[in-house]
Amino acid sequence: MPDHQLQANNTAYLAQQAFHLSLAGDIVQAQELLLRTRNELKRLSGDLAIFGREQEMDMFTEAHFATHDFAEAQAWGWLELASGVFKLAQNLPGTALMHFTRCWRIWRFWSLAGSDHTPMYEEARIERARARLWLGEAWARFMSERAQHTARAVLRAALNDLPSQYTQQLLTETIAQQRLLPPALPGSPAYQETSDKQPYICTLLPAQSTSLD
Repeated sequence: MPDHQLQANNTAYLAQQAFHLSLAGDIVQAQELLLRTRNELKRLSGDLAIFGREQEMDMFTEAHFATHDFAEAQAWGWLELASGVFKLAQNLPGTALMHFTRCWRIWRFWSLAGSDHTPMYEEARIERARARLWLGEAWARFMSERAQHTARAVLRAALNDLPSQYTQQLLTETIAQQRLLPPALPGSPAYQETSDKQPYICTLLPAQSTSLD
């Protein structure tokens, strides 16, 4: 394996560890690992290049981020996803929106650049849908007039975007992870008064689809 790809794979692994630490509530270690990962990735590839138009906290634009190769896309994608989860774990959905949108744009580029039915194309589509599932949850935890409408639109797009053979696996995994987040703040669409709190995606799914059995 080329040295560049190995380093990119290592940073992706570090980002995944930070992702799980955030869900476990270990915010201090997650923050340290995220900082280390971002610094190492910047030394490896520099900053992400953005192309097209960009509007703050809006995923429905022509802008996307371009990485040099697929290994860098995996590393940057996991870093942005982990950074968003880190912010959700602190009940900071506004900042999480920025990170999840960046993640979606990274994978949008590769899902459009790949050829149908290749492993690279399939992974890009799965990760693009994963980013949307987390982006939808962040919108549902955000307090604004358009939060509920945008959250539902983003989550429906994720469900429509996902290859059918991977739908249940990714949904089960993501729902289990989002259940580990702290309760949403009162006044947000995701806020629930019941003790059995569910991720917002569950409001769009049949009851059997949310089961982890």
